[in-house]
Parts: sequence; C-alpha cells; structure tokens
Amino acid sequence: LSYEHRSDAAWPFAFDASQTLRVSAHELAFTLSLTNQSPQPAPAGLGWHPSFVKRAGSRITFEATGRWEMNAEKLPTHRLPVQGLDADCAGLEIDHCFDGWHGSAHLRDPVLHTRIGSSLSHLVVFTGEARDFVAIEPVSHVNNAVNLLAASGARAGDLGLRMLAPGESMTAQMSIQVEGEN
Repeated sequence: LSYEHRSDAAWPFAFDASQTLRVSAHELAFTLSLTNQSPQPAPAGLGWHPSFVKRAGSRITFEATGRWEMNAEKLPTHRLPVQGLDADCAGLEIDHCFDGWHGSAHLRDPVLHTRIGSSLSHLVVFTGEARDFVAIEPVSHVNNAVNLLAASGARAGDLGLRMLAPGESMTAQMSIQVEGEN
C-alpha cells in the first residue's frame, strides 16, 4: 500500500508513505515507511492502532519506563515514571501513552495469547470497563507530539518525534502473533 501527500493547508509537508503486510499461519507482520519529500525538515512519526477483543479473563502485560498523564481534553501533559502494566482488563480504565516500551506486549485470556511486537518505543493503551476491546497501539511518539513540542519547549527526541531532513526516511515494524491457550 502506498500514499503520496502533497503539501496543503492541513499538513504543509509533502511526504510518501508505504505499508507492507505479510500474513502467515499465526502472525500478521507490518512494515511502515515514511519519506520527507519537502524541501525543509519535517516532523514525523509512525504507528498503528490495532484493537483486540476483550474477553472475560483478559490480562495485558508489558514493560515501559514512563506514562504520559492526560488532561481533560485527553491530551498528554507530563510524564510519570512507571514500570509498565500488568492488569486484568475487565475493570481497567486507561487511555495513556507509555514510553520506554521494550517492544513487546501480551494480551492473554482463556482462549488466546496475543503478542504485539514492534520496533517502536511508545505504546498507547486504551480500554474502559464498558468497552469490549483493548487498543494496543505501537507508536513512535507521544500523542499530540507536534503541538506538545511547540507548547512545552521539549526536544523532539524526548517526545519520540523525528525531524526528517529533506529526502530522509523512517521505517517501523509491528507484528501480531496469536496462539491458542490450550
């Protein structure tokens, strides 16, 4: 799959993006690439937003070093140190971006063990007690990083945001592996 964006009022930076998918018996693998086609440096980030069925007994586990707290508008405000997450999904109310993610997350229930792996260092997790899904989203950067960068004076790298030089590319991988919990 490929896409070419020309500079416009909504996003002033031209870029090309492509995604490849590979399917095997127990794995779906993705590669996503982005190339800055603008004559100036451009902020860039990549990610996926897969959601998974939340069954009775679902448990999510992963390691990370930080979690970004959200304001009332669900935008990140500041980072707190954490060790990741190991929680039953039934009563979990969460919509956070984690950084320092080690690239592996597990969602287990009595039926399936799903492993999400990625080359990216941030992970967004979203679910709620009333929701029948868990979103486990590998991303390269903190949510709203472009606006957070401008407002906070933080460095792009601290937020996971890349500044791509003209013609520079970035690439990311993600895999979803599923096996029965027999």
